[in-house]
Amino acid sequence: MIRFRCFALAFILIIPYCNSFSQNTRLRYVGMESGMKFIESEISDMDLIRGDIPSYTLGFSTSSLTSLSWAWYAGVKSEIFSLNDRFGLQGGIRFSQYNSTVGKDEYWGSTINYFYWLYRQEGTETEFLKIREIIQKTDYLGIPLEIRFLLPKRPHTLLLYVKLGAEINFRVNTSTNVVFKDPLMEIYEKDISDQVEKPGAVSFAMYSGAGFRIGTDQKPSVSIEACFPYFILTSHSSGLLHPLFGGGFQLNFQVPIKCKAK
Repeated sequence: MIRFRCFALAFILIIPYCNSFSQNTRLRYVGMESGMKFIESEISDMDLIRGDIPSYTLGFSTSSLTSLSWAWYAGVKSEIFSLNDRFGLQGGIRFSQYNSTVGKDEYWGSTINYFYWLYRQEGTETEFLKIREIIQKTDYLGIPLEIRFLLPKRPHTLLLYVKLGAEINFRVNTSTNVVFKDPLMEIYEKDISDQVEKPGAVSFAMYSGAGFRIGTDQKPSVSIEACFPYFILTSHSSGLLHPLFGGGFQLNFQVPIKCKAK
């Protein structure tokens, strides 16, 4: 809640600049973007993962589970600059794919590279399956909105900048794959996939970053930037993993178009 209020306050402070864009701006660039994000995450609370493993497996528990969360994205954006050439406002559409994995590592040469998943429980009968890894991929269509401040102002060939951004993402597809210890158990993959929670239909994130832009004022340009921190504010419905924070990098290619100032 504190994170959300801080970011909300930051965007409230930006509103006056956005008003100045609407009154006196000129459309200068359109282009493409691509990047990656790496997200620190926790394994979501799943009662279906067995908490303890019998002593004949050397006593390992679910603390041996490891997780990984990362995303790649690509999109198109346009950018308008204020007439003083210091502020750029960017918006567009972005396709993102988030990848989450949960698995069991091997320790000290052990063959204990699986964990137990509660498949069925009826009366006094309980059935577990041995799983090596669960992989969840989620596709989103999103709308990013970013404002960046140039240091120094254009038209220098090399420009440094800082930015503040937000994006709203709409889930379009989620797939979950299961790697079993015994390949013969693959007949249960759909059942296990259905038991794994899917992310929410909508997610919202805010982030900041810094980078540099190379290119003359009236020619195509390339921007390279680092994004940190990156916060997903709707992590209450997160699917396989619960995201905490992250960071990444982005590559932009822009071409200028001619448009008179309003």
